[in-house]
Amino acid sequence: MTLILRERDVQGLVSMRDVIPAVEEAFRRQGGGLVDNAARTRSRGGGGVLNAMHACLPYLGRAGVKCYMSSRAGARFVFVLFDMADANPLAVMGADTLGRLRTGAASGVATKFLYGRSSARLAVCGSGKQALTQVLGVAAVTSVAEVRAWSPDAAHREEFCKTLARAGYAATPFPSPAAAAGGADVVSTVTSSRAAFIEPQSLEGVRHVNACGSNQPDRAEVSPEALEGFGSVVVDDLHQARTEYGDLIQGVAAGRFAWTAALELKEVVAGRVHPKSPTLFKSGGVALEDVAVGSVIYDKALKSGRFSGGAVDMS
Repeated sequence: MTLILRERDVQGLVSMRDVIPAVEEAFRRQGGGLVDNAARTRSRGGGGVLNAMHACLPYLGRAGVKCYMSSRAGARFVFVLFDMADANPLAVMGADTLGRLRTGAASGVATKFLYGRSSARLAVCGSGKQALTQVLGVAAVTSVAEVRAWSPDAAHREEFCKTLARAGYAATPFPSPAAAAGGADVVSTVTSSRAAFIEPQSLEGVRHVNACGSNQPDRAEVSPEALEGFGSVVVDDLHQARTEYGDLIQGVAAGRFAWTAALELKEVVAGRVHPKSPTLFKSGGVALEDVAVGSVIYDKALKSGRFSGGAVDMS
């Protein structure tokens, strides 16, 4: 039987602390050659873009595919989880919340391995749907003493700080990215910006950056000049980075970065490489994260009986 999970089912089933270990283990297994992850593909037409990404995690006996349609009306996300042994679709679920969780969890894993300290002052650039899970992801691996928030809209960043305060975080809005990053140890960027706003002067004293907003070649958050200041640049998937990650693509075009310098998170988590500080984690989102998190959601739903769409026979 296939469980049908609506978005509202997924929202209450798992926490960030539930999914970070699953994402970490997926990257560790990938570093040992035990995960097959396919880069995102896109098809376009009629003003819309269909995105698809999939991965097999044999150590779980599960595989999955996430697809989402982007248009002027917004985006809708769907994830399908399969049993690799009998090919049965285990679940079909709304994947907006899943995506926010896995992106935050990836930043958490990267912060754990690349920053690695017991406490941090965190700057967050961006105040949209993905911003809160960036805070939760970092806070799951290090004690967050302070959140310094910036986004282009003053009202949005004020409201984001109120949301963080209700969640128990000391949060302060700042009028610019440089002001927010000033005094921070860790910076997470999660915006839709077309123009880079993280410049070298923004990074004085910063030990680690999670750049999560751009997965289009014509968009960037980190400038080519800022790229030169990092001891190591780590990506979630090098093949995908070469075709999608505008921060790095633009850095290469400007002669400020070389693909041969890029490390992959799987190598770091598996202990095969040891990055130099300060570090940049460029995250575009990869399918192995979706399968790892979707698998946790499925197990929780099955155990709790919380799947309002019921269970159907897909045969």
